[in-house]
Amino acid sequence: MDGQSGLERAWDWVALEPIHAIIAAGLALLLVALLALLADRQRRRRRNLDRVGCMPWTMIYVLSFFVASILLATALRAMA
Repeated sequence: MDGQSGLERAWDWVALEPIHAIIAAGLALLLVALLALLADRQRRRRRNLDRVGCMPWTMIYVLSFFVASILLATALRAMA
């Protein structure tokens, strides 16, 4: 063993290249966008129209997709 804890070893890949952290954040935000899109679809297809809910799924989708697009475009440009 090299004396590192499990958490330190788990985050070593981020220390290798900062671009990896940008890619990971972009992919995480794409996942959030996908989940928000599915939640918005479920909200639109609800049976009881009076149960609206309070989460702005459309805004969460748009913002997370926008930021993910910027992060991944930046990463692609930095890799070229």
